Amino acid sequence: MTNYRPISLIIFFSKLFETTTYSRLSHHLHVNNILATKQHDFRQGISTENAAFSATDNVFTSINQNMYVGGIFSDLAKACNCVNYVTLLAKLYFYGI
Repeated sequence: MTNYRPISLIIFFSKLFETTTYSRLSHHLHVNNILATKQHDFRQGISTENAAFSATDNVFTSINQNMYVGGIFSDLAKACNCVNYVTLLAKLYFYGI
């Protein structure tokens, strides 16, 4: 009983809840075709390499067609701090979550 650490149980249940939630949410989004085809994050079989290749391909195709190419890059690391939770909950309800 001296090796018993209750904090390890909290981590286990947290990870179990996270895995179950992710699995069910992913299934719901896939079955109802909610995600955009260009969505590369958190999807099975589609990685950031696919997103980088797609962006690079679009740039080179535009350059080959003598079009102008520009880019805007932003750091969204703290984007969750700006979420309007009333709007978020309304959107989750709209999508059946």
